[in-house]
Amino acid sequence: MRVYQSTLRIEGSSIGGQNPLPMFRNRQKHREVSDNGTLPSQLRTKLGYETGERYLPYRMQDRYTRDRKNLLLETIVLENEHLQAVFLPAYGGRLYSLTEKKTNRNLLYTNPVLQPANLAILNAWFSGGIEWNIGQLGHTFTSCSPVHAAILKDEKGNDFFRIYDYERCKNVFWQIDFHLPADSDKLLLYVRIINDNDESVPMYWWTNIAVEETPQARLFSSTEEVIYIDHNVKGFGLGKLPHLPTVPGKDVSYPLSFPFSNEYFFQTPASCEAPWEAVAYEDGRLFYERSTSLLRYRKMFCWGNHAGGRRWCDYLANPGEGNYIEIQSGLAPTQLHGLDMPAQSEWDFTQVIGMTDISIDKAHQQDWNQANQYIQDCVDHHIDAKEMEKLHKSIRALARKVPEQVLYTGSPWGALEQLRREMKEKRTIPDGFYFSKLGTAPEDEHMDWLILLESGSLPDHDVHEVPKAWMVQDEWLSLLRASLEHKENQSWNAYMYLGVMLYENGLEQEAIEAWEKSIEIQPSVWVYRNLAEAMKYFGRMDLALAYWKEAYLISNSFPDRALAEEYLNLLITNKQYEEAWHMYNELPEAYSSSDRIQIIVGVAALELDQDEFVKRLFHKEFAVIREGEILIIELWYKYNAKKLAESRNEAITEIHPEEAKSKFPPPTNIDFRIIGE
Repeated sequence: MRVYQSTLRIEGSSIGGQNPLPMFRNRQKHREVSDNGTLPSQLRTKLGYETGERYLPYRMQDRYTRDRKNLLLETIVLENEHLQAVFLPAYGGRLYSLTEKKTNRNLLYTNPVLQPANLAILNAWFSGGIEWNIGQLGHTFTSCSPVHAAILKDEKGNDFFRIYDYERCKNVFWQIDFHLPADSDKLLLYVRIINDNDESVPMYWWTNIAVEETPQARLFSSTEEVIYIDHNVKGFGLGKLPHLPTVPGKDVSYPLSFPFSNEYFFQTPASCEAPWEAVAYEDGRLFYERSTSLLRYRKMFCWGNHAGGRRWCDYLANPGEGNYIEIQSGLAPTQLHGLDMPAQSEWDFTQVIGMTDISIDKAHQQDWNQANQYIQDCVDHHIDAKEMEKLHKSIRALARKVPEQVLYTGSPWGALEQLRREMKEKRTIPDGFYFSKLGTAPEDEHMDWLILLESGSLPDHDVHEVPKAWMVQDEWLSLLRASLEHKENQSWNAYMYLGVMLYENGLEQEAIEAWEKSIEIQPSVWVYRNLAEAMKYFGRMDLALAYWKEAYLISNSFPDRALAEEYLNLLITNKQYEEAWHMYNELPEAYSSSDRIQIIVGVAALELDQDEFVKRLFHKEFAVIREGEILIIELWYKYNAKKLAESRNEAITEIHPEEAKSKFPPPTNIDFRIIGE
């Protein structure tokens, strides 16, 4: 077995910069999740718990484009005589490809391009391979950010590979150890999550595996019972494969039986010692993954046959090259079920990933339950529950080994947290983690917080500078509060940061007071924007707009395009179309050409009969469309409804949009709907 560094040349778009504005959590921590009456009470427990959107202290990654170039990516390769695994440490440690060397078959769906799209918690995400999602509902905070990577040795002196990081939102540490023993035709991975704090935290983990989608790819797992999406109630239902009431007469163990984007969650019984999921192909391949019991639940996701779903597959890759399905494994019954990780606890599990050959006839026999039993026997033959547990115990014994050779350095936040603990709490981080020494360059994103930790004072900055990294952790809030007890530390940006921390923690009135103090010391566009956000939350649109106008007047411009996006959006929400259109035309080209600004201002353009602008929108290929987003589709229907009414010299009524929907299907390039209309 070998572990080594390499590179990958790939066509793609770089992530670009970050949005500097703090995106505050959803004020509703828990989502309201509907069901059609078929879920028993135990499956309603913690449904929606702590699944409201959260972003901070991370920043949104929304600066990528569709302008692809030749990229050179750093990779880390793990291989033996049977398999080669290629990882992308700069992109969350994504397992990019897993190739069977003898046949050159790729076990995974490997995207031939790297095209970010607006699908992750922080916006940027790309399809393919295997990603590791921790902390909060959605494609994880580090989907497109670097993590730490290192080589270690097992008890026999063989190399294995670890990726690891400190997760700032939940204040936990995580690691994944990858093993590929000599003669093994399976990749082994061990996940460890540590909450070594004195309070429980809401936790989330899903391993997302992208595999090839073919016309006859068929899904199997430990059980026939699934929670499925019922679009009629916009919620969940409980059913049994291979037939679900949402697609009458179709065998949905074949994902392409779905006419629309969909997913279902296998409700693995608690008695199952080693849950598994597999995909059987029409050419006799079987992809399988299996785990120890903590990682209990499984999921299938597909884009379906709807135009929007097919569009997404092409959009994320190249036309005809983006067809994939995801098989996923998680800790809770669905991704909308929350759970708490107790204080001072560790969770760990082991997964194996492999491929084998099977009987096509047996895997695709009409009776899904008989076919499922055959696949179960095949998976058991390659690795059964007893062997899974044996592997888990042997790999777990290596979990606390300290990395011996660092291959890739991720963010500085783990090292900063380690220093904070050592200085303020006389404790350190869990065993098994190593973070390089912190840099001390003034431009380093962590530098202000390091200075606060070591000197007790947060550095002051010019109001026109983009603020440095956000922080919301309680311990840092305490440090900042203590600093502000001293008059010499009371700067505009210290109160700005204090307000961000307070607001994120639900202390809205205290946050407003902190921001008002910041404005008293020195007005800034950043703080006026935050005050506007607070006023929107309280329903005071008049005050929100007033704060935005003050923000703009500071320099008669905006130091970042995100500010222009938000102000334009608020103007249009308030139906101030002429002002929005005027402001758009005053923006520098670098701002006005951005996708999001053009989509936002399209509403004003339609209202003001700026037809040429609107028509150009319908021919563009936008980079930052969100999954299921319909804003541009609605604009299309409104435009055509308006033209219908004008052609007949009629006042527009509710009849015209309905007629437009039937007569004018949207162009493929703007159709990202994922369910039928």
